[in-house]
Amino acid sequence: MKKILFILFLGCCFLANAQINFSSTKQNSFQLRTNKLGAFYITKIERTSNGKKSEQCIINGTEINCELISRCQNGNCNELENYLINNKILQISKPINNQKTKNTNNNNKKVVSGNQLFINATTNKREIYVGEQIIVTYKLHTRLNNLENYEIPSEPNLNGFWKKDLSISSRFKQENINGITYLTAVIKKTVLTAQKSGKLTIDPMEVTCNTRVLNQQNRSRSWPNFGNVYSLKKEFISSRPIVINVSELPNPKPKGFKGAVGEFNISSNIDKIELKANDAITYSIKITGTGNIELIDAMKINFPEDFEVYDPKINDKIIEGGNKRSTKNYEFLLIPRYEGSYEIPSYTFIFFNPKTKKYITKKTSKYNISVLKSDNNEKGYVPITQQEIIESNKDINYIKIDTVLVKKSDKNQNLKLFYLLFFLPILVIIILRIILFFKKDVITNILDRKHKIANKIANKKLRKASECIKNKNFEGFFEETEKSLWGYFADKFKVQIADLSKESVESYFNDNNIKKDVEIRFIELINHCEFARYAPSNNKDKQMSDILSSAKKIIIDVESELK
Repeated sequence: MKKILFILFLGCCFLANAQINFSSTKQNSFQLRTNKLGAFYITKIERTSNGKKSEQCIINGTEINCELISRCQNGNCNELENYLINNKILQISKPINNQKTKNTNNNNKKVVSGNQLFINATTNKREIYVGEQIIVTYKLHTRLNNLENYEIPSEPNLNGFWKKDLSISSRFKQENINGITYLTAVIKKTVLTAQKSGKLTIDPMEVTCNTRVLNQQNRSRSWPNFGNVYSLKKEFISSRPIVINVSELPNPKPKGFKGAVGEFNISSNIDKIELKANDAITYSIKITGTGNIELIDAMKINFPEDFEVYDPKINDKIIEGGNKRSTKNYEFLLIPRYEGSYEIPSYTFIFFNPKTKKYITKKTSKYNISVLKSDNNEKGYVPITQQEIIESNKDINYIKIDTVLVKKSDKNQNLKLFYLLFFLPILVIIILRIILFFKKDVITNILDRKHKIANKIANKKLRKASECIKNKNFEGFFEETEKSLWGYFADKFKVQIADLSKESVESYFNDNNIKKDVEIRFIELINHCEFARYAPSNNKDKQMSDILSSAKKIIIDVESELK
């Protein structure tokens, strides 16, 4: 017991004479670009010890006065450039044009002396047509063995492109670049479809990387530190912008062209060509190939008028957004109601082949359908060559062939005619008053019926978005809502996919005398869906519910304005 008390006494004496320091260190890296030196990285270390702050700036392993860097950030970089060049810390960078001539696909690398961490953004094409697709791949290259993780704080701006992200593994693999071995991981892979012509720029993608660094104060101590041994250092890196030259599709565009771009084949199939009235036929059209197959809308076929046609069931298998052989199948359910011979016409599919730079037309087979009389004894079918005269209250009565003579009326009959003509106008006035009285209720019922039809259209278009709410798929919800709004606009106003833009919304709404307020809310809702996919939100369920209600309301308002 005495030994324990003696040890505690010595420990208290040691703590009483020890000097306790409270300190913290914050370290981050950022990129700076000047005219002479190009782009280079700066590591800035901020230390706080017992309330006193100090800064240390390091470029390429050499400590630099932080004041020079602050002046350069404010626009005066001459002094910093001269210091770095004279002290041989950095060298004057070569012109960018010389780098491009070596390799056009590698001009997105951040080539900096001693660079250990960078992003390389590449694309499989730089010259495309409207509606043609490209694949943009973002790779993270590192030689650091202390990389903890990375995150993408914001997505690059893709003005003029329709986007679909592809699934990736994100596993690091070894890759040799210019004789240097790097650990490389694909952090993002996206299929982009050009929606307009011109020089379209894909903005840089920013990535934040966290690396594990041993604290400076721990390196100089010979006894254990009862605090954090390591700290996380943030590296902020970004890719370079990519410029894509998008050409307009050649004119004149053939009649019936709806914006399909790629290499496709089309085929059709029918399960029966002879059946009885009121039996069902399954008719399908299959499109296979590579290109913007995912953006091909449901086709419209001129089926016989006596056929009841249901909306097609669409099944697709899209691989890499359509860049590899994909399929899209449209299955129609048809019910002929009357006996007779019918023909399902061939469907003409027109697409633009960017390799041959020509419009290609392909057609499906046509089918002759024989419909027999139904087993049910229905009166729906009337033969073309009629042998009997069938009386109908809705038809003109058959001419009378027998003449019936009636004796001329006497005075009493003339008196009846007089009273009839006298009271008839009074009766007509009374009837008109009754009709006008009930007309208000009829108008109200018509408006209610229009509102129900518009609500039905809105629910149908936003069905997939509603499923995303049930599955709590936040990003998918806004993507489906945006696609539903564009799809509704294209179907309602018969707009081709290649012509979809916010300017076309304004043009078609003005042509159809839709209120300016409805137009503004429609465009704002599309903009909100584009932004909300990548913006953080605290209450995602409420936000999705509010957006879904707004989307339904705007579709109902547009329907009301059109009718």
